[in-house]
Amino acid sequence: MTETLSRKIPNAIYRRSSQTAILLSMALFTFLFIVVFRPFDIYGSIRLDSFGYFPDWHFTEDESFYAALTFMVLTGLAAIGISRAIMVRYNRRYGITYSKFILWNLLEFIILAVIITLCSSAMFHHENLLTVFVKVFFRTTCILLIPYGYSFVYIMLVEKVQQLKRLNQQIENDEAAQQRAYVLFNDDKGLRLSVKRDSLLMIESADNYVCVWYLNNGAVKKTMVRNTMKRVAEQLGDDNIRRCHRSYMVNMDRVKVLRREKEGVFIEFGLDGVPDIPISKTYAKSITSWLMK
Repeated sequence: MTETLSRKIPNAIYRRSSQTAILLSMALFTFLFIVVFRPFDIYGSIRLDSFGYFPDWHFTEDESFYAALTFMVLTGLAAIGISRAIMVRYNRRYGITYSKFILWNLLEFIILAVIITLCSSAMFHHENLLTVFVKVFFRTTCILLIPYGYSFVYIMLVEKVQQLKRLNQQIENDEAAQQRAYVLFNDDKGLRLSVKRDSLLMIESADNYVCVWYLNNGAVKKTMVRNTMKRVAEQLGDDNIRRCHRSYMVNMDRVKVLRREKEGVFIEFGLDGVPDIPISKTYAKSITSWLMK
């Protein structure tokens, strides 16, 4: 619980669209809740013709109720709107944790109660402001606990969604990193061989198979995989593993020497048991371009 309260609230909550949705939903819920249930007999007995400023006005009980309710909701919406604007600015500078958010909501309850108490006193000339404040604060808190509660749940939900997105992104990054670290060779039955990228030497075509040359504990190994050179090249899509001949692909990071002879240009890996690989004219430009990078 302590860890949760010390965490910062996700920044997505402070977007204008999110704050607007929260404020409007709070106002709508409060209005409908009081209209349907009229809890604590709120404003049931208020008559607006008792306004000190408008002694000649006459309102029915329903008119008094809806006028007072509208005034209360609009006043509360304006106060909370100002509070949330300040909250957004405060968050940009200092950040708001869940514990601060709860205290901020409590402060909003107090501010709303003070505003409604002062307005009510000005209109109806209440004498005991403390008694009015206590009643208003209690009723305001009871009514707003539900919309504030589901806004808090909404914040928690947004955080969980963001955590899930970050987890999925981390999984994708890990998978991508693994794919970059290893070269995968598939046959018609699926994955056949996985070779660490810096251990791969070359791929040699052998009819309907390819022969994968790689290092394992310092020793040169070869494994046959049922696949074609063309399909392997498409599957790899790797800039460092390049086709240098109709029958060969080489890991350019493992190349030690390029040697020109009368017969053409050859690649040397500098390893016992690994033959020199010819570079055909078709792929000479591609190899040269890679070396010039």
